[in-house]
Amino acid sequence: MATITGTKESIPELAGPKFDLDVAGWFRNTVFKSISNVIFAVILIVANVLIIRAAYSAESVGLSFNLAPNGVPTAMGNLILTLTNGALLTSLIVVLWLIGAIWVVYCAARHHWPGPSQWLKDSLYTGPFGALTTLALSILIVFAIRGLLSWAVFGAEFRSNPESVAILRADTPGAIWGVVIDNIKLFAVGQYPTEVIWRVWASLGVVLVLAVLSSFAWGFGSPLKTARKALVWAWLGSTVVIYFLLRGLPGAESGPFQLVGTNFWGGLLLTLVLSVVSIVVSFPIGVLLALGRRSQTRGVPLMWFWGIVVMVLYWIFGGFPTEPVTLNIPVLFRDPPIWVVTLAPVTYAIFQAIVVVGIFWLIGHYLQGNLIKTFSIVFIEAIRGVPLITVLFMANIMIPIFLPKGIDVDNLLRVTIGLILFAAAYQAENVRGGLQAISTGQYEAAKAVGLSTAQSMRLIILPQALRAVIPAIVGLAIGLFKDTSLVAIVGLLDLLGIARVVVAQPEWLGLQKETYAFIALVYWVFAFNMSRASQRVERKLGVGQY
Repeated sequence: MATITGTKESIPELAGPKFDLDVAGWFRNTVFKSISNVIFAVILIVANVLIIRAAYSAESVGLSFNLAPNGVPTAMGNLILTLTNGALLTSLIVVLWLIGAIWVVYCAARHHWPGPSQWLKDSLYTGPFGALTTLALSILIVFAIRGLLSWAVFGAEFRSNPESVAILRADTPGAIWGVVIDNIKLFAVGQYPTEVIWRVWASLGVVLVLAVLSSFAWGFGSPLKTARKALVWAWLGSTVVIYFLLRGLPGAESGPFQLVGTNFWGGLLLTLVLSVVSIVVSFPIGVLLALGRRSQTRGVPLMWFWGIVVMVLYWIFGGFPTEPVTLNIPVLFRDPPIWVVTLAPVTYAIFQAIVVVGIFWLIGHYLQGNLIKTFSIVFIEAIRGVPLITVLFMANIMIPIFLPKGIDVDNLLRVTIGLILFAAAYQAENVRGGLQAISTGQYEAAKAVGLSTAQSMRLIILPQALRAVIPAIVGLAIGLFKDTSLVAIVGLLDLLGIARVVVAQPEWLGLQKETYAFIALVYWVFAFNMSRASQRVERKLGVGQY
């Protein structure tokens, strides 16, 4: 009887990671791979030695009078001097760098990357060049922060009394923030009357309440979802409420609702009013301009004929030329740089007809007589072709010319209109870029389900186009917020304009660094929060994910 016998085979035990380190081969493949690599490695080593030497022997941070009265550091002052000692910080950075390098080398030899070792290898210790660069940048960044803290905090003086500051000014090694503290109202609201400043806080409260309700209403699964329409109307109504809160009641010269002219608005208040109004109002105008530029509607036929009609009507109601006309035509590379041409009445009439009819013919030939598209293109290119300061000057000078006599528009409204027109032109190009990114299949699908052109644009095309250009829209908003600093040139005292006034005060002369550092911090805080809000919206809408 046959039997089956099995043979017992030995199963090898699972072995751990082996230690395998080829230092010579590693250096041969990195540092000594080429002459340029060797030179670069030597430069990095020398640079690190110089940086470590300078950081190790760095002077101690300066201390203010509060931390070192009469030059004798207090207990807190001694603690700050110890923690910010150059030799201590340099030694700590070098030790931590060596620990990280040894750990990465050890993990590389074992071919095992536990915990954050993989991140250290991929980010900070990518090779000998990356490791040396990490050491140099770590020391530079730490000591840059140390120097900033020394100037802005440890050695700074926070008294706001000009007399006390004048006594301590020579012995203060850091910033003198009294210039900001003493003028904080000017920075916040300009020359707005103190007795009615509560109206500014009330306006801010209205905005915050609506913002909180809106964040809940537009949240996923929110019970306030049904209140979205009411909140939209509330936002529109709040603009009127806030305007009357800030400006007051017409004719009221005293009391809680006294009239405060826009010439008293300034500082951060004026900057926010200009930027918010310009950004919000320019958005729908920009969308309409983008749609107008992409308009494919049938244009006016025989545009040249309508040019003739316009010219004849002008001659009938404006008068046919009856006297010679002299034209001064500027010419480059000519002395004098003007070409004087005198035209007979009939010749001047022919010249008028050629120009007007020619323009109408060009519109009919190249733009198929589409006047909406023509207006959109001319407006966008005209505004984008000039700097913002030019638009502000033109709005400040030209708007009163087009208004009837007796109607005066204050400077703030003129500048706001200029900012709106400027932002709308750039917003239109952003939106147009989003519209061009939408495939023709979306348009065809909208038509297939029976949607009209307006419905398909409102429900299908525009939501996708705007979603695609959220970064560009927010980037324009941040740029416009910072560009409001140009309004100081046309006589408005925004945040930067107030800064110029403050540094000119006799008791705070020479404190430009503190003033402009504060202004830069304010601008950065608002711009950073706008960017973060944009990123949250992008994540919520899945921009770039699908």
